[in-house]
Amino acid sequence: MKNLVKTTIQISDLQIGMTVEHLGKLCTVGKDNISKTFHGIAFDGDASSKTITMVQFAVPTANGIVLR
Repeated sequence: MKNLVKTTIQISDLQIGMTVEHLGKLCTVGKDNISKTFHGIAFDGDASSKTITMVQFAVPTANGIVLR
């Protein structure tokens, strides 16, 4: 897809409602996905990964292209 913008971010910067790519699938971050563990913050129980790919959609509007 041409309208996807992928950015690698830290797990600690995740917010509820973000769209991310996890294990090859797009998913929306919910409060049940983020947990605090002994090793720090984990996404879906995976505390070993410290980064994740955030996905934004490039949407054409009257004022140009907007990332959402």
